[in-house]
Amino acid sequence: MSAHAYIQYADVPDPLIASSRQRVDDNGSAKLISFDGCPLVGQIDQLSNGRLQVEFPWPRAVELRSSLSDWLTYHGINFTVVM
Repeated sequence: MSAHAYIQYADVPDPLIASSRQRVDDNGSAKLISFDGCPLVGQIDQLSNGRLQVEFPWPRAVELRSSLSDWLTYHGINFTVVM
């Protein structure tokens, strides 16, 4: 079973957006984003309502999962995990 964490792009603080790095994956099909201090790279998706969402894999490894949730919480970014 795989799980993912989702955040709304609009919830990301402006300084994190300004320092983020974005690129298109090797297949040219996904827009990826990395934030300073974030342990994982996310994928930016546009929802049907026009809003942007960032999807992160939700790791099975406790240390990595805790690191991601701690980073999101530290920056005050609301997230939802879907399993």
